[in-house]
Amino acid sequence: MNLHNKIFSLGENKFTTDYEYILDLGNQPWGNHILKEEEVGKEPTYPLKLVFCNKSELLQLTHFVPKEVMFLDHSYVSGTTKSLAEHFYNLAKENINQFKLTDIHTVLDIGGNDGTQLEQYKKLGINNLINVESAKNISSLSKDKNIKTYNMFFNEENVKENITKQSVDLVNASGVFFHLEELDSVIKGINFVLKDDGVFVVQFMYAGSMIDNGNFDTIYHEHLCYYTINSIQKLLKKYNLRLFDADYNNIHSGTIIAKFCKLNSNHTITKRCEQLIEKDKTYNLKAFKQFGNNIKSKKYNLKNKLKELKAKKKTIYAYGAPVKGNTLLNYMEIDNSLIDKAVEINELKIGKYLPGSHIPIVKETTSDLPDYYLLLSHNFKDEIVSKNQDIINKGVKFIVPFPEIEIIGKQGK
Repeated sequence: MNLHNKIFSLGENKFTTDYEYILDLGNQPWGNHILKEEEVGKEPTYPLKLVFCNKSELLQLTHFVPKEVMFLDHSYVSGTTKSLAEHFYNLAKENINQFKLTDIHTVLDIGGNDGTQLEQYKKLGINNLINVESAKNISSLSKDKNIKTYNMFFNEENVKENITKQSVDLVNASGVFFHLEELDSVIKGINFVLKDDGVFVVQFMYAGSMIDNGNFDTIYHEHLCYYTINSIQKLLKKYNLRLFDADYNNIHSGTIIAKFCKLNSNHTITKRCEQLIEKDKTYNLKAFKQFGNNIKSKKYNLKNKLKELKAKKKTIYAYGAPVKGNTLLNYMEIDNSLIDKAVEINELKIGKYLPGSHIPIVKETTSDLPDYYLLLSHNFKDEIVSKNQDIINKGVKFIVPFPEIEIIGKQGK
């Protein structure tokens, strides 16, 4: 959605011309559109431009790919990543202890995928669980875990039709709140289902970490918004939701877990929250523009490195086929002439092709090893490097693209 020089400001819920360009990543295919063979070369592309709305102070995209295109059927399954499941367990345990949740309480997860997050609550004794997941193929995985699952978009209209008013003690949104083009309706839906003393826990990839690490591959069409603590606090305050706790976590290259309550709730602001709010003030328009300029100046660094290796007859595979990897490959103009294949464990992706670069996706195996893996799933670097120590000892090297190009091999680097 873009009308000439106007954007729809998600933070203001209206069109505006009061914004600043931060970074133009060109026209790109929707990153989760993993291609069947007959689709290769036919995938549509959409502008991928990041702007800063001066009034809401929110970083967001200028163009929206319709949610019906992106979220009714997709290939992302959260349960395939061990460290993510462990993170969800720790988060569930913290919330249960902090808010004294028991088996009489209800937890709802917005866009809960295959139910991995809610599964952790079940392990810890909470059984009143609700998953609202829009993708039919993924919601069926949640139902298979005996989790009450609604296959629908979470918005005001849908929740009023299906979920009892003020029936939920904790609403969770892990890694989905920046996906939402109908933010106004979603937040009204949260207010509708949440009890007066309930808590909204939102986990989002932190714009501050994106700035610090230079990992622009966090930017893709599913991620419409890029929050600082200031911008999400400013947004939710309009809907009478108050920030009282926030913490930083290294998952996904840096996220914030923020906890909101209704204005008249008794929750008091925590010391760690106050400290993060203060630090967050450094992430302003000047910092965002510097980030954009830095990315533009390094556009061809990785491609040139890969060309050097190919000139030496080295084989290069991509490790993982995440959405973020497609932003990196397509912006840096890296395709199947430099990367022979991408290896994956997600069965929904194997046998298909990456959009734009047309790199074939194959099943990960130790019987077919390259000289180098380009680590597209770099946000799980520690887990992946640890898991692959045997092949590293055999001479395989991993190229890590962020925050600077790093090569991990037998001698450490």
